Amino acid sequence: MLRVLLVEDESDVALVAATVLEDAGYHVTVATDGHEGLEIALQEQPELVISDFMMPRLSGLEMIERLRDAGFERPIILTTAIAEDFLPSHPGYDAYLAKPYGTRELLALVEAYRMSLGR
Repeated sequence: MLRVLLVEDESDVALVAATVLEDAGYHVTVATDGHEGLEIALQEQPELVISDFMMPRLSGLEMIERLRDAGFERPIILTTAIAEDFLPSHPGYDAYLAKPYGTRELLALVEAYRMSLGR
């Protein structure tokens, strides 16, 4: 079972995304801000991280930068309503998912990473 860390500060978005992923057979841990996401990712080493960009305490991009600096090499999906063209270059994430996203889009992207990891 693929272990996914979902870092999302909007409780409604987190609930829907986590429920959809769990119903599809994934084990999901939810963090409510970038600082908590960083701690969980480093401790639990999930196979995939899905992170919002704009969050309290530590933005998604700051969290991703710290994860990469700590040697975290697993795939990271960044979700945000900000167009990807307006995000910094070389951001450290592996995929971008525009908000609002549909559950099919989310599942397709997670499934693609699951297949690439051979799970």
